[in-house]
Amino acid sequence: MLTNIKNKKWFIPVASVFLVILAFSSFYFKNNILHAETNKTEASSPNPAEEKIDDLINSANLFGTVAIVKDGEFVYTNSYGLSNKDKNIKNTTDTIYPIASLQKNMTAVIIAQLISEDKLTYDTTLTDFYPDLEHADEITIRQLIDHTSGYVMPEVSIGKVLTTEDEQLANALETSVFQDNNNYNYSNGNYTLLAGIIKKLDDMPYEESLQKRILDPLEMNNTYLWNHLPKGKTIPTEYYHRNDSDYVTDGAVYSEELMSTLLGAGNLYSTAKDVATFEISLNNGVLLKDEDYLELLGIEHNQLIERTGNISSEGTRGGYSSYLYGDITNQNVIIFLSNQSKDEYPEQLMTNMYEQLLLL
Repeated sequence: MLTNIKNKKWFIPVASVFLVILAFSSFYFKNNILHAETNKTEASSPNPAEEKIDDLINSANLFGTVAIVKDGEFVYTNSYGLSNKDKNIKNTTDTIYPIASLQKNMTAVIIAQLISEDKLTYDTTLTDFYPDLEHADEITIRQLIDHTSGYVMPEVSIGKVLTTEDEQLANALETSVFQDNNNYNYSNGNYTLLAGIIKKLDDMPYEESLQKRILDPLEMNNTYLWNHLPKGKTIPTEYYHRNDSDYVTDGAVYSEELMSTLLGAGNLYSTAKDVATFEISLNNGVLLKDEDYLELLGIEHNQLIERTGNISSEGTRGGYSSYLYGDITNQNVIIFLSNQSKDEYPEQLMTNMYEQLLLL
């Protein structure tokens, strides 16, 4: 009996305390749930400009990720469509895409940095770097940057993976044909030749220069070269929108063999946010002085620019496209990386999105 009485006396106050705690917890829990729901409702209130951007992209039948910067600050990111239709995997803001020719601007920025370090000039000819290249004594750094060198490298897979930078550079030198001088003729080979110049002047592989001069200072931790994609990171499948159908794979051009020919010109993978981080850095003094950036691109303040990239082969546009539109001098820029694209540049889409950017 004594034992039972003692247990009973011990149980009553503990139960009382438990009931008090339970009542308080219930009150606290309910109030915090209400608060969380209120915040969720407020946070999810539709922004007309954001909704309009989503509508514009969805109606364009382009799938991928958009990153929008206004006055140097990220104001909107979103993803659209599937990364892999067969596995029902969605694109996300962490998805990495081949950025194609948007990489060229990074290569050009490194050249501008070398010029600011007095290691060469825009008027330096190619003789010191490629003495055996036809017309090397006539062609300048500026002409390579502007695609007016006259050198044209075929955009085609050569049937094998070029595993070293020396092989990739040798391929550009061996396959490029001199067609004319001073006329604009877009060719990836121009930027592979620039990558080789960076390699020589920095006395390290282009890959290391890119990491040291661009990726590390900007903390672009989700940007990788084609042959160094980390385990667990897979690229989205290449798709087309054709004949009113999505997720068309017929005619896909992507291959490692093709990517390995694009040293300095288009063999980089990144997220939309990382690419946007790079672009807005061009007007904040981190990589270049303002005047150096303007000289590099030959633009003026407040000038709207557009750039595009596409993984192409033998004149056929692939499904991976990258788009930039905006005023970088004021750090208002749109980056859209896509794994489903069309055969034409979506100019109206980009200009309409920019109008919405200004409303965000």
